[in-house]
Amino acid sequence: MLQNYKEILKKNQKRVLALAEDVLKAYELAYEALKESDMDKASKARDMLKDSHDKNSKIDNEIIKTLALFSPEARDLRVVIAYLKIASELTRITDYIRSFAKRVKIQISSDLELGGLQDDVYAFAQSAYKSLRASINAIKTDSEDELENLYRKVNVEESKCDDILSLIEKKLIEQICIVPENASELISFLNGLRRLERISDRSVNVVKLAYFAQKGGKLKL
Repeated sequence: MLQNYKEILKKNQKRVLALAEDVLKAYELAYEALKESDMDKASKARDMLKDSHDKNSKIDNEIIKTLALFSPEARDLRVVIAYLKIASELTRITDYIRSFAKRVKIQISSDLELGGLQDDVYAFAQSAYKSLRASINAIKTDSEDELENLYRKVNVEESKCDDILSLIEKKLIEQICIVPENASELISFLNGLRRLERISDRSVNVVKLAYFAQKGGKLKL
């Protein structure tokens, strides 16, 4: 019975990590699409995540069955609950990536010039990516020291995202004043960036869950 439980727990972990890897690859494609003005990569990023909600439902169902069949306690219960919540956070992130990829496609087709915003947008997208990647690495690690480092890294990158987005918003307002006819497109693009900013927020939740699974304590999201 115990062996069956351990095997099922391992399968649940693999499902969560598979979803996490899809999320990371899709983000990379969306970012490349932005930098290269590549419509195909933006479409691939969206397509890669189109069944993410179905995958999350399967993970939920398997974890609920695990809870019902084995009634895990203490650390095992923490791990199972953490996987359940991490899968939910990752699925929300897939929505943000798909939305961002869509905005990238709109920006490419409209030939919207980012002008002086371009470097800031790239830095912002990179910071969001770093927070996401670090949070996913936190799910994988068994090392407490590495987990602590990743926890700090995610929070640092999330703070950077906030700061860079504030700077972009100010520059966007200035650009709208100069070229008011581009206002609707620029605001639409800004909304896409705000969705990206939520990726870093969700990444903080993921790393907190990974920390909770390994070290316990109060779970605050």
